[in-house]
Amino acid sequence: MKYALALATTAAALFCLTGCGDDPATAKASAANATGPAGNQAGAKELLSAFLKPGADLKALSAVLKPGSADYAAVFTGDFAAKVEAAHAPMWATNPELGPKEGQTELLLDGVSSADIKGWTANAADVLPGGYQGIKDKFQDGLLVYRFKFVKPGETSGMAFDGLVYVNGQWRLFPKPFRAAAE
Repeated sequence: MKYALALATTAAALFCLTGCGDDPATAKASAANATGPAGNQAGAKELLSAFLKPGADLKALSAVLKPGSADYAAVFTGDFAAKVEAAHAPMWATNPELGPKEGQTELLLDGVSSADIKGWTANAADVLPGGYQGIKDKFQDGLLVYRFKFVKPGETSGMAFDGLVYVNGQWRLFPKPFRAAAE
């Protein structure tokens, strides 16, 4: 009986640590990410389409994309993972609100394999900002890195983001990791 009570108390404490103080929208977005979109292009499109829905809680949707240390280590090699994490820390600390600007109701999405990045193929050069070429040897194998844009209908330029990766069973965003190499 004491063991069951201790186990129940521990479970309740873990529940509160992971969700009791969360904003309901953040908790809902976290749950959707944990059980939601698959780790392929269709999954990325499903995830990002949520940002385009009228009344979407962009802050909550953005918070779900925040990577942890294990995510950085799964995407980047060696010490560079910690360097990118440190460079991103100030941005994530502000709880950024990513998303489209007014009138941007469409999504453009392209993915590049880490093999293409490492070889800096024409596909990588067409999809990703040029700064990726300077860190091409810093990626782990077997990844797909997505760049996406929220655009107005019929346009090809808009709010662009890069570094969306499905890692450790969840979607995470690692924007402009090449900036960490310059620091």
